Amino acid sequence: MSPNYFALREETTTDEATEMIRELTEVEIPPITFYVYVVDDENKLKGVLSLRQLVQTKPDTPLKNLMTTNLYTVHTDMPQETVARAVARYNLLAIPVINSIGQLVGIVTIDDVVDVIREENTEDMLKMAGTGDLDITSRSIFRNTRARLPWLLASFGGGLLAVYIIGIFEEELKTIAALAAFIPIIMGMGGNIGTQSSTIIVRSIAIGEVDIKDTWRVLWREFSTGALLGTAYGVLLGGFASLFPHFREYAWKLPLVVALAIFVNMVIAATVGTIIPMFFKRIHIDPAVATGPFVTTAIDVIGIFTYFLLAKIFLF
Repeated sequence: MSPNYFALREETTTDEATEMIRELTEVEIPPITFYVYVVDDENKLKGVLSLRQLVQTKPDTPLKNLMTTNLYTVHTDMPQETVARAVARYNLLAIPVINSIGQLVGIVTIDDVVDVIREENTEDMLKMAGTGDLDITSRSIFRNTRARLPWLLASFGGGLLAVYIIGIFEEELKTIAALAAFIPIIMGMGGNIGTQSSTIIVRSIAIGEVDIKDTWRVLWREFSTGALLGTAYGVLLGGFASLFPHFREYAWKLPLVVALAIFVNMVIAATVGTIIPMFFKRIHIDPAVATGPFVTTAIDVIGIFTYFLLAKIFLF
C-alpha cells in the first residue's frame, strides 16, 4: 500500500477541499487523483467521494453531506492477492486500507494492483506447469533444475505405474498388436481435457468465481462437458477404426473398444481435473499445485488401465 493519501474532516466544505488540492505539490498529486477520503478526529474512515463529485457540488457543501458511506475497504493483514481481487471485482481506481480499529492508514492504487496481478499470475502459471517457485530471471542451471526436479517425480512415478499396468496386459497386447496404435490418442485426449478442466477450475478459484460450496455444481458441469466431448470423439475414433483397412479383421469389437475407451477416459479426465483442485482448496493448499503433473499423471494411469480393461472384456 501507499501511505500517501488525501483525507479531510467531515466538516470540511467542498470549496475548502478544492483549495487544499490546488496547494498540493506535484509529488503528492498522483495518489489522490482518484478519491478524497473523509475521516473523523481519530482518523477513522467515514466515507469517500470522487474528485468529480467535489467539483460538481456547491462550494459550501460539507463533505459529510456529499460522501459515500458504503465503502469497500481492506485490512492491513490481508494478502495482496485478495486486495488485488477486490479492486478488480469492484472496478476501483484505489481502495482504502484500514487497521483493526478502522483508522485509515493507506491506499492501494490500480498501479499497485497491476503489479500484484502480474506477480500472482506468473506464480500460478509456474505452479500449474509443475515448476514450483522457479525464478524465471535466474541464470543458474542448477537452481532451475533443482526447482523443477521434485515436481517431475509425480510424472515419473505415474509413468512407471503405467508401464506396470501395460505389463499386466502384455498377453492381450501381444495377441492384438493393433491395441498399441490407439494408446497415444486415448491418453493424449484424456490429458488435454483434464488439463483444460483443472485450468478452468484453478482460474475460477483464483478470481473468486468458484468456492467449496459450488463443488457439486462445477463437478456436474465438467462431467457433462466431458461426456459430450467423449461422445463426439468416441464416434470419430470408432469410425476411423472401423474404416481403416488394418483394423477390419476385428469387425465391430475394436471400434467399440476404442470408442468406449476415449469416452470413459475423457469423462474421468474432466472429473479428476475438477476434483483435485477443489480438494486442495478444501484442505487449504494452493489449488495451482494440483495441476500439471498431478492431474495428467492420474489421468494417464486411469486411462491406460480403463483402455486395456475394456479390450480384455470385449476382445478376449
